[in-house]
Amino acid sequence: MSPKIMAGDKLKILFLGRDDFSSLVLQELYNARDVWDELVVATYPDQRVGRRGSQLSVSPLKVLAEACQDIRLEFIPPSKPEFRQWKLPSPFSSYACDVVSSGQASLELPPLSHVLVTASFGRILTQKHLSHFLPTRRLNVHPSLLPQYRGAAPIQHSLLNGDQETGVCVIEMLPAGKKQPDTRKVGIDAGDIWAHKSMDQPSGATFSQMRDQLGVEGGKLLVELLRDFKSQKQISPQPQCVGESPLKPAPMVRLEDAHFSPITSTAEEASRCWRAIGHQRPITAILQVSTEAPTRAVQLHDLQVYTRQLNTAVEQRLPSSPGAVICSSCDTDNTSEKALFIRCIDGSILSVRKVKPEGKPILDAQAFWNGVRKHKDVKFIVHGGA
Repeated sequence: MSPKIMAGDKLKILFLGRDDFSSLVLQELYNARDVWDELVVATYPDQRVGRRGSQLSVSPLKVLAEACQDIRLEFIPPSKPEFRQWKLPSPFSSYACDVVSSGQASLELPPLSHVLVTASFGRILTQKHLSHFLPTRRLNVHPSLLPQYRGAAPIQHSLLNGDQETGVCVIEMLPAGKKQPDTRKVGIDAGDIWAHKSMDQPSGATFSQMRDQLGVEGGKLLVELLRDFKSQKQISPQPQCVGESPLKPAPMVRLEDAHFSPITSTAEEASRCWRAIGHQRPITAILQVSTEAPTRAVQLHDLQVYTRQLNTAVEQRLPSSPGAVICSSCDTDNTSEKALFIRCIDGSILSVRKVKPEGKPILDAQAFWNGVRKHKDVKFIVHGGA
């Protein structure tokens, strides 16, 4: 028997997520009470992280779900192997459209009113998980204009690349893995697009700013789509258009992505790095105070491209060789906060207002400079270089 839904029937939704982006999407969905009559949220349990478990990591989605009425909160197993065996909560586990994947031949087909939604979930759903929903009712909210930036960190990589345009999509979720002989579609973030919206990305935008905008817009797109499902509007998703332009990937951010050297990077690239990933990875640089002394790893905070009109004395005092550094006021009358000024590869200048030496607290630029200015050959060098 084919699954049916009566026009006007409210939906039963399983929402999977974890972070602030998914929380913004959920908030829009929660506010749309005309769309759903049952909303189940599954997220990560609290976990001990850091050295010797000194910090408690709490899912922002859990905090939001606990604060909302009429949401049922479930927790997934903490490890990936356990998650692969995780049984979906009721009522979704009582249905399946793929007997082989579900392993339960007696289950009925899932109704059209059952919808799976993921947003920045961080786990790959198995075919068995997906089999409890019809293919058209498996949705993912992804913060990029697909097919660009498939992967775990689309917002970060869009900012790193200096894109002037970004966006958000609601796509059909496909099984992970390699393409099968029967030509079924597979692949992470490769599903057909149900809805999308593009938007400008300002030149000085930060990760948190774009995450908030994309999360809200993604939530609104999702709600509009679910209203179409509910009213039985005749719509179809569109395949992702892979044109002649090469695809830009969005893999997880690595520690080395936060390595900065003015010998190889411009001030603009350093500023983008700070705005894109500084919230999750400290921007690190290698300081050499003399040829005899060991180099020092330092974290740089509050990185900005220096505008020469602010203080022409900085341009005059700062040597032209990449890696050169001075400490000076940010304006001509020397009344503003001091900053480090670093010459970069293309002659541009990077200003840094705060520095964290290894094993020490964050210092303002002047306090840090007071500790190294006694040396005559202070400069930044490449990671692993001399």
